[in-house]
Amino acid sequence: MLEVNDSVFCKKLPKVELHAHLNGSLSTKTLRELIELQKPLSDNSDATWNIWEAIIEHGQKRTLEECFQIFGIAHSLTTTPATVYKATQDVIKEFVDDGVRYLELRSTPRNVPQIMSKAQYIQAMVDAIQGMTDDQILVKLMVSIDRRQGKESASETVDAAVVAYHQNPKIIVGLDLSGDPTKGLVSDYLPVLARGRNAGLKISIHCAEVPNSDEVEEILNFHPDRLGHCTCIHPLHGGSQELWIKLLHSHIPVELCLTSNVKCGTVENYKKHHFIHLFTAKHPIVLATDDKGVFATSLSEEYVLAANSYDLSKEQLWKMTMSSIDYTFASEEEKNRLKQMFMQIKELSDVQ
Repeated sequence: MLEVNDSVFCKKLPKVELHAHLNGSLSTKTLRELIELQKPLSDNSDATWNIWEAIIEHGQKRTLEECFQIFGIAHSLTTTPATVYKATQDVIKEFVDDGVRYLELRSTPRNVPQIMSKAQYIQAMVDAIQGMTDDQILVKLMVSIDRRQGKESASETVDAAVVAYHQNPKIIVGLDLSGDPTKGLVSDYLPVLARGRNAGLKISIHCAEVPNSDEVEEILNFHPDRLGHCTCIHPLHGGSQELWIKLLHSHIPVELCLTSNVKCGTVENYKKHHFIHLFTAKHPIVLATDDKGVFATSLSEEYVLAANSYDLSKEQLWKMTMSSIDYTFASEEEKNRLKQMFMQIKELSDVQ
């Protein structure tokens, strides 16, 4: 088990982040700077700005309601290519500072009438990613589909993603299906995702955030390349033994977001998180932040939480971060380079 001061170890540990939403990852610093950029252009009253700034400043003391308000604030502040570019660059730099060496950043592109198209939104993120040097961090883009927005919007998003993918195949790597799990039918979106898959994009789907055995069955039959959360699949967490066995037999890697699940109340506490069932079963898993800005966490903190909640050793954390490389949507050449880099860091530094 790690000691408290071993948070230093977890920060130095080279890490892979595969489940990070752009707008949910904006830090207090970035949100404040975006507010200052938007104030001269906005019709918002001083009272609105003051409320937003108060919510932003609460940080780790935010109520759950304030956490969800942050999403709305972030969306209101990223409505131009310039603000999307800044948001993307700031998030990447903060992941670099946290010891992340590979990042897949995801976001739902938006049409803002007369200001920004979905294609321009994606391009702003691509431009920001291209501005980062590979020796600091390797960054890829996942284009998200929000299941609250309907099939037509999803189709438009996939069209824009496929065009952008053909233009930037080394940066854009996949599609993500996310959004309110109680809205829409996943069956409405699988054909659209299949179209993206046929074009060469990898697929990650948010799965079983709420109990829904029929939907989980559909998703597992579709066999995406990765799954997000999988909170309610184990029989002790609202799922069933049949679904649990099917997940394990699928060998589909699962993106686990400890803090997000606990703060949102989908998991009671860290010790009761479904991480332990997947870890014990030796199923492919990767730790992730989900929304590091909203929930005031970092990937290093997620590793500390996992270590202290499940009595993991430093060597187990090393194995976890090394195995994460295999679950990325990077090319085989890029995966090999990352593995070599991680091993060099382990051999040449004090991260033991």
